[in-house]
Amino acid sequence: MIHLTAGCKVNLGLHVVGVRADGYHELDSLFYPLPTPCDHLEIRETGRQGIVLRCDEPGVNPEHNTLTRAYAAFVKETGGAPGIAVHLRKGIPLGSGLGGGSSDAASLLLWLNQRAGLPLDAAGLARAALAVGADAPFFLYNQPCRVQGIGEILTPMDYDFSGLRLVLVCPEIHVDTAWAFARYDALFPHADRTAAQNSLTKSPCEANGTFLSGAGNATWSVWDIRNDLEAAVFPQYPQLAAIKADLLRLGADTVCMSGSGSSVLGLFNRAAAAKAEDAAAALRAEKRHVYLLPLGNTGM
Repeated sequence: MIHLTAGCKVNLGLHVVGVRADGYHELDSLFYPLPTPCDHLEIRETGRQGIVLRCDEPGVNPEHNTLTRAYAAFVKETGGAPGIAVHLRKGIPLGSGLGGGSSDAASLLLWLNQRAGLPLDAAGLARAALAVGADAPFFLYNQPCRVQGIGEILTPMDYDFSGLRLVLVCPEIHVDTAWAFARYDALFPHADRTAAQNSLTKSPCEANGTFLSGAGNATWSVWDIRNDLEAAVFPQYPQLAAIKADLLRLGADTVCMSGSGSSVLGLFNRAAAAKAEDAAAALRAEKRHVYLLPLGNTGM
């Protein structure tokens, strides 16, 4: 039996840049990997063809999901794969904006590639991951990255995250990603969007493939992040706006929704460790799922 652990990610800001002809949205976001909450995959080789998935979480279709798509994408790229049975134990909430399904898929792709003797190089793995979903390529690398396009353009971040504290709140609310983007499009038709809505007004400065920080080198700041989708999601889910207000009231320096929701994150500066601990404790007392995590420069 093989045991895999799949972590999650948060979006430190998310900007809707445009909509492609095929309907996919182009984004500009900063992805940061987290070790928890996480999913667990138990894999057993069956000696038969194909993949069989078992998951006790309501809402996961055992025949059509990110793991079955990842398996199919790997077979398409390589010509074959061992038959497997997978038991998925969910720890990452569905509809939370944390990329759980994409993380599961990337974990399976990496294992299949290792099991097969590494037939796919980085480009091949990225193609297979992108066939699963826009977030999946990020989880192949699992380090802080600026993510552009529909998720296929990844640039490692050069920013000093060390010592910062993140409080992540995961309410029991499922926000459908497709609905969130459709609602955003209805509120902000592409033809009517201003340049400020369409691009990062505080975007990282690129040089030699990395992002620079510091006076004179970059206009982006981790303390000035926003998520464009909040304008679409918060009116339908006022509980999320309330969580954002609570985090700000409890001392977070900046707060935003992760992805299309429903998770909300607050960042605390290096001198505010006690505030972060108090905020996490206060929010847990309201029976919310809350995680207090230190940040580092390579993710976790």
